[in-house]
Amino acid sequence: MTDIEGPRMYGNWRKARGLGLGSLSSGQTATLFAAVLAAVLCMFISPAIALVAVAVAAVIAAAVLIRFEEQSLADVVTRHARFRGAARAGLLELTGGLLSDHPRRADLPGPMAPLVPLSTSDGRGGRQCLLWDRLTGRLTALIRIAPVGLDLADRAQGDIWVASFGGFLAELGYHPMVRHLSVTMDTAPSGGTTLRDYVAGRIDPDAPPGARAVMDELVAASPATSADADAWVAVTFDPKKCSPTPEDLLGAVAEVTRWLPALENKIAACGVAVLGRANVEWIAERLRIAYDPDSRADVHRLPADADETTLWAEAGPVAATEEWDHWHHESGYSVAWAMTEAPRQAVSARVLIPLLSPGPWPRRTTIIYEPYGAADTAGQVERQVTASHFRRAIAARTRRDETQRDRDDQARALQAAQEEAAGAGVLDFTIYVSTTVTAEKDLPVAAADVEQRAGMCKIRLRRTRRAQLAGFTAALGMGINPRELARRHG
Repeated sequence: MTDIEGPRMYGNWRKARGLGLGSLSSGQTATLFAAVLAAVLCMFISPAIALVAVAVAAVIAAAVLIRFEEQSLADVVTRHARFRGAARAGLLELTGGLLSDHPRRADLPGPMAPLVPLSTSDGRGGRQCLLWDRLTGRLTALIRIAPVGLDLADRAQGDIWVASFGGFLAELGYHPMVRHLSVTMDTAPSGGTTLRDYVAGRIDPDAPPGARAVMDELVAASPATSADADAWVAVTFDPKKCSPTPEDLLGAVAEVTRWLPALENKIAACGVAVLGRANVEWIAERLRIAYDPDSRADVHRLPADADETTLWAEAGPVAATEEWDHWHHESGYSVAWAMTEAPRQAVSARVLIPLLSPGPWPRRTTIIYEPYGAADTAGQVERQVTASHFRRAIAARTRRDETQRDRDDQARALQAAQEEAAGAGVLDFTIYVSTTVTAEKDLPVAAADVEQRAGMCKIRLRRTRRAQLAGFTAALGMGINPRELARRHG
């Protein structure tokens, strides 16, 4: 009897949790305890004061305990107030004109505004583009890749690719300059236009008439639903973490360029073909298509010798308006999502194929990895283990039955600590997805398509309501991490 081994499975992801009780965070638990304790202490001072304190404590408890879409009422009200304040200040609309006097007209909307392209030498005789964040001083390099895929690879080779990628992510903890890394897959239906342009631009004028006729027939017979697919890896560097710290921007660019070849070699061992580093023209084309989807066919026909400054200035939208549940930009309407929960069960290496494969509407999927430094990983996993023991002790003291999810969470925290002690890396990751349509009436259907694909991938997505521009920007894969924006702006 032959023993056939099943496919290798991956899992045991867990959401980082503090010392909070139940689904509450540490800060929410402390706030709730403080409010209750203050009300109890006021009872010994004055009944009138105690009555006011009890009313205030009830309001605080409601704001913390009542939840909408896995968010507390306080978070929902705060986000709504910020959104309305931005609307009153006119920050949700972008209007530009060709004849307007605007010296910063090359600025992109929202979180992309501080980014400017730096066209530099890649050290190998070519040109590369580094996106410089003028606010933080960080530099982002985009590495173009072409996934090989698992269809023609045997299981052992696929396991090697996944293991190589896991080792690559773990090694990022030993590179203090690497702030975060993202992998982006951009797919869109081309309608056959891109394929015809691609073939027409590569036919030799001196080719035999018979060969030209065959190629014309093949292009005519190609399905109209052919798709465009681009993939790239964005690595964001923080020159301030380098030792010694570069004295100026030129030194920071040189240091980043020195690190890139080693990262490219490791990425090439993860089942992808490295096509090279993105230049200003390539990045500007991706941004122009994202902001103005109707320009997809025209962007591919731009002359190769176009001025880089002009390309970047025309990459952003001329007009845009952010609504609470979508973002209207140029000829497109976009909806963005953020992952709220990773797969609970073990999954195969093909789990994300439904979300990454082309569909009837343009879609961008970006996975952001934020590694912890090698010196901080032990403390991080130990804090998670301590928090799980604390929650178990509180449940025992209050005689609350421990749920199976609590037991599984503690087991995963212990497993993470054991794997870290054996040399594994620790990192946070999340997924951002956006889809774009050219007619507003198609938004519900396109949104349902994304949510259905996410369900097939065993992940839970939540729309970034009242933060659609931030979600759309994160899904672009240009080095913007919303978690850092939240920490920066409180």
